[in-house]
Amino acid sequence: MGDFIVDFRSPQKRQLAGAEAALRFTPKTKVIVTEEAEFTLILSSTDDNSLWGPYRSPEGVLVAISGRLALDEQKWQAAEAVSGEGGLACKAIWQMFSRGGIKAVEQLGGNWVILIHDPRNHQFHLITDPAGAFPCFRLDREDPLIFGSHPDVLARVAGVADQLDAVSMTEFLLTSTVTPPHTYYRPIRAMEPGTVTTINLDAAGTQRLSSRRYFDLSLRYDTRLNEDDLADELAAAFRTAVQRRTLPRLGRTAIALSGGLDSRAIMACVENREQVFSFCCYNEPNRELATAQAIASSLHIPFFAWRRGLEYYGDNAEQGVRISGGMGTFANNHFLGVLGQLQENGAQNLLTGCYCDYLFKGLPLNRSSHWLTGRERLAPFRHEFYFSHHLRPTPLAAQIQERQQSRVPPEFQAQDSPETVFQIEARRTFPLYYEGDNQQRVVPQRVMGWYLPMADRAIMEVYRRIPFSYKLNRSVYTKAVRRLCQGPVSRVPDANTGSLVGAPAAIECLTNNYARVQRKFRRFHQSVGTDGSWPDWQFYVRHSHCLSELWKRPNQPANDFFHRVLSPQDIRPDTVDYVGKDLFFLVSLLTLKLWFEQWQP
Repeated sequence: MGDFIVDFRSPQKRQLAGAEAALRFTPKTKVIVTEEAEFTLILSSTDDNSLWGPYRSPEGVLVAISGRLALDEQKWQAAEAVSGEGGLACKAIWQMFSRGGIKAVEQLGGNWVILIHDPRNHQFHLITDPAGAFPCFRLDREDPLIFGSHPDVLARVAGVADQLDAVSMTEFLLTSTVTPPHTYYRPIRAMEPGTVTTINLDAAGTQRLSSRRYFDLSLRYDTRLNEDDLADELAAAFRTAVQRRTLPRLGRTAIALSGGLDSRAIMACVENREQVFSFCCYNEPNRELATAQAIASSLHIPFFAWRRGLEYYGDNAEQGVRISGGMGTFANNHFLGVLGQLQENGAQNLLTGCYCDYLFKGLPLNRSSHWLTGRERLAPFRHEFYFSHHLRPTPLAAQIQERQQSRVPPEFQAQDSPETVFQIEARRTFPLYYEGDNQQRVVPQRVMGWYLPMADRAIMEVYRRIPFSYKLNRSVYTKAVRRLCQGPVSRVPDANTGSLVGAPAAIECLTNNYARVQRKFRRFHQSVGTDGSWPDWQFYVRHSHCLSELWKRPNQPANDFFHRVLSPQDIRPDTVDYVGKDLFFLVSLLTLKLWFEQWQP
């Protein structure tokens, strides 16, 4: 996978000389440049061009894709009949476009941006995926028109890299996220998910742009369906999504495996197991690792356990910030450090269970849980929900609050119907590439073939049909996983709860509380390891020389900005000076500092 830039300025005004180098994030990245009178298109990719490269039809229609398209085997086979050089995925898109126009392309799923130049009608179409999984930004001006997938590279080629948005950057420091469509640059805006943007190019060189949503993110709950019906639909959609992404023609697939339900469900759906392997990253042997190994063994899928060194996150922080664009913290850069192992084992695709929590377990909602049973219920609305907000006095507080209100307007905050609650979910979730853990998703999407099952069109259709009441307590999701995980894998306990998949609430309560007690006792064992997937960040920050050196390294623009928007006591001499609730405030600060070090005005 990779990135794209498409520039509709006149040829003499296109300043793209540095774009190719800026989009080369790995030695294996290839770049294709297409020059036309109306535009220049730059595509970077780490993928096999015979599958994913652009295609030009005999009629002169150019079809290109950044990201991954999900198709059934029959559509891949049909695309093989299309003559000419070019990638099979783009040939499949061309077939659909030639027969059904842009409406046919709108039915596709996956994590992608599709680009179609149709000279017969003097039109260029840019289509974003329904989930907004693949990044897409534009220069927010009517003229000139420039689009791209990486905001930093787009800002440089558009000549606006010096027009920084202090509100976005301060919001990131205080909340670990940025409100879409804003970026770190005032003139750069995110494109909406599920949108067709058409540029009409007339003979005089005039450009007219129009956009429309083709995928509506609103609740479509059918009251005639009960929870079991929806669990059936979700299980079927899950199976379809995984099978589309593990077809033999797509090459070897790696699955990131934990001890929970999400990656387990993906593993259980795989039919083509001889071309799949699983892996788990860990700091110290723990229950998570043992459970992942047991899941892989029960399904007879090869398993690799890759140990992270103490400085795993610090060593990969700078590169992760550069690849991601710095709008997610380096603490979520979980996969860049194993890129070499994935390549050594021939992985051409990477599947993860990302976003199951967002789509089907109520993560975007404000929830409260009973102190003993852990049973969830909807809580009163707050802008803080998943990531902690680091409350600090700042001159930009009013603008930040205004942006948060724009994301979830007051009419939805009352949570007075399933429809309004769904809007809170959707507005906090999409586009997916703005989500707070986005380095975990954006980095592998650019360099290691991340092929997201949750971006499948079938999954998205089911998502729109499930009310929030079925998502609390993982209710409908657990039922769907029970349908998928049959046989030996169903007898491997969930590492998060300690109970079997779909165990009665009373049993889950007991095992969950027992696990909580174990975690409390583990705190007395000073170590970077935890019972879960990720390290103990309190321990890591205290013992990391790498993070300390990165923080102390001089950078005047970052220092000036921090002192302008924060109080002096917030900018401390060393990383060990940030403890407790301020720990992840440090992570945001250091992420933005590393971004400033790579920023080129």
